[in-house]
Amino acid sequence: DLKESMGEDPRGLKILYCMLKAAVISWEKYQEQGIEEKVFDDTMKCFTRFVEEHKASYGVYGFDRDFWTGRQLSLQLFRLGELEYEKVEEDNGERYISIHIPSDAVLDPEQIKGSLGQAKEFFAKQDPSWDKVSYKCCSWLLSPALKELLGEKSRILKFQEMFAVEEVYKDSNEFMEWVFKRKDLPLEDLPEETSLQKNMKAHLLSGGWVGEGMGCLKTEY
Repeated sequence: DLKESMGEDPRGLKILYCMLKAAVISWEKYQEQGIEEKVFDDTMKCFTRFVEEHKASYGVYGFDRDFWTGRQLSLQLFRLGELEYEKVEEDNGERYISIHIPSDAVLDPEQIKGSLGQAKEFFAKQDPSWDKVSYKCCSWLLSPALKELLGEKSRILKFQEMFAVEEVYKDSNEFMEWVFKRKDLPLEDLPEETSLQKNMKAHLLSGGWVGEGMGCLKTEY
């Protein structure tokens, strides 16, 4: 195992170095497939984003997303506009594009529609066999509980309305990382720097749940 051979790496900088070296090979694959340079740049900026997120969460620069970034390096996941798109093939043969929302995404409805348009054009060109597959998203942004916590003009709810939510996972705590920057804080110690944080903290302290939802992009998009 690569990580074991590296020895101690408490802040993940050794594995980060290896992954950035591997990105050189990814760039060669991009060129072979005729994928434009901007897509490579936007996709690989995930490394900068993740290091910055570590600093925001723990006060020091570090990298703890090596479990995730193999997707970017292996040309399975691409940043196209505001969103990321991953080609997924399930064991049962189902194929779909999984939509991921980066922490720096702007959820303006028009920009989201523009990103979706880019994605459909991109996959039709990169591999036509992915041209007609469905687009799915599993995220806390699709949680039905948010309707009680956000105003009707919320961009998050506008984004949610683009999907037909098929499953809800009430026990998921992934939202903690995105809303409060950490999963390991007691509810009483959660920050209240934004209205969403304040509303969600009160909701959780009163016994409420957030979880996440799995939805399929509606056909009109």
